[in-house]
Amino acid sequence: MPLLRETLVLQEKDNWLSREALIPVKLALLLVNMVVIVFSNPFITLGFIAAYMLIYTSIGAFRLLYLTLIVYTPPVLIVALVNFALGELTASQVNLYLYSYSLLLSVLLVYSTSKRESLLKLLSPVKLDLAYSLTFSILEELESMIDSKIARGWEPGFNPLKYYIVIIDAIKLAVLRVRGVEDSLKARGME
Repeated sequence: MPLLRETLVLQEKDNWLSREALIPVKLALLLVNMVVIVFSNPFITLGFIAAYMLIYTSIGAFRLLYLTLIVYTPPVLIVALVNFALGELTASQVNLYLYSYSLLLSVLLVYSTSKRESLLKLLSPVKLDLAYSLTFSILEELESMIDSKIARGWEPGFNPLKYYIVIIDAIKLAVLRVRGVEDSLKARGME
């Protein structure tokens, strides 16, 4: 949740990457990053990671970089250590781990440095603006729900069973929200 919160905070900040004219450049960078896996060269992937880190550093998004490492490193490290212990760790797997991190940085770059209105305008021709708005609204409500639970004494920790009640509430919230949108669209004549 802190990564999401930091992404939303960065989305509201005004920096040189938040100009609407740069959205096609960021999307092109994302597409190039997606194609890089074809070359299966870890040095190209490391180059992309270094470039993203420089870009994030140039806009002062140090906390976002830190949080991506905190979120990404533990599960990947566990998988890599298990593969290493079993003697199955290969260079292509290491490249895949690096590639997925660079892809995470790339997606976050597009999302966190583009204003919400610009993203809605970009997604409206392909009819994804409603899905984006709904997802954004659900995430905002999920964040406020977690803040409310923390205020009432719930403590997040490393025990996954503690998150059971939050996950159930999030599912209920999403179902209610989708039903509301569905009823609204039916009232307007959409099937």
